Amino acid sequence: MPDRQPTEGRAEMAISHRARPVHPVAMRIAEGLAGLDAIRIVKVTPGLIQASSETTGVRRQPATKPGHPTAVGVSLIVDEGREEVQFYEITSAVKGHGSRMVEAVLGALPKQWGVFVLMDWSDGFWTAMRRRHRRIVLL
Repeated sequence: MPDRQPTEGRAEMAISHRARPVHPVAMRIAEGLAGLDAIRIVKVTPGLIQASSETTGVRRQPATKPGHPTAVGVSLIVDEGREEVQFYEITSAVKGHGSRMVEAVLGALPKQWGVFVLMDWSDGFWTAMRRRHRRIVLL
């Protein structure tokens, strides 16, 4: 069962006991996402960070599936050992919030960390992000 940490003016942070201690970079990413206006919950589990404006199901999973009709959310695979972050899922029903989530993640990463997008079904979003942020690698 994750700890639920209320934060003033920020999203709720749910941190799994198995994810403790949270790697400092993963914590910076989670806090950066929690600081975005649209985000209401950030969930940290081993190797995974999810953040969203909405939750789904009885387990309150952050809604991050691409094409969700109303949610703003992102799911990241974090490999601290390899110093890499992979954007696994991203959705934004509100124009502009997708790029804000990407910028929050990139702003939390040290320069030596890799940033990857393995599957781009975005119809141009990741191409635009790649033009803005050269460290993003589209595979």
